[in-house]
Amino acid sequence: MASECVFCDIVAGRLHAEILFEDERTVAFLDNTAVMEGHTLVIPRAHAGDIWEISEDDAAAVMRTVHRMAAVLDDVLTPDGLTLFQANRPAGWQDVFHLHVHLVPREDSDRLNRPWYVDRADPEALARTRRRILGEGSADALR
Repeated sequence: MASECVFCDIVAGRLHAEILFEDERTVAFLDNTAVMEGHTLVIPRAHAGDIWEISEDDAAAVMRTVHRMAAVLDDVLTPDGLTLFQANRPAGWQDVFHLHVHLVPREDSDRLNRPWYVDRADPEALARTRRRILGEGSADALR
C-alpha cells in the first residue's frame, strides 16, 4: 500500500466507500464524484500507480471485475450504454495515482461528451507508426 493514496485507504478500510464488490485482488465501489448514477470504480487491491506498474495478473483481475460490474449495472440500472475509462499519468488525465477503471452508465440524453473528435488518420502515418512500434525489438512483449 502506498502512503497517502486515497484508494489504498479504501482498500485498508481507513476511508469509507460505498463498496459494491470485492475479491482477493480487486475492489469495486461507487465514485464519490459520480457523473452519472451508478458511476463505479474498479481498482486493484495492490497499489499500482498506472497501467505500466500493474502486474498482468492484477490487470486481468481488474478486467474480470469490470466485466462483472458491467453486467450488474446493466441488469439493475438498464442504461442505454456504458463508457469505460482508464487514464494514466497527468497527460493522460489521471488524477488519482492508483490504477482505476471508471464504469459510467450512459443515457441517450445525457450531456457527457467525447473528449476528442473522430477523424480519419493518414494511412501512411499509421503504417510508419506500426513499423516504429514493431521494429528494433521493441515488440518482444507482444510475443
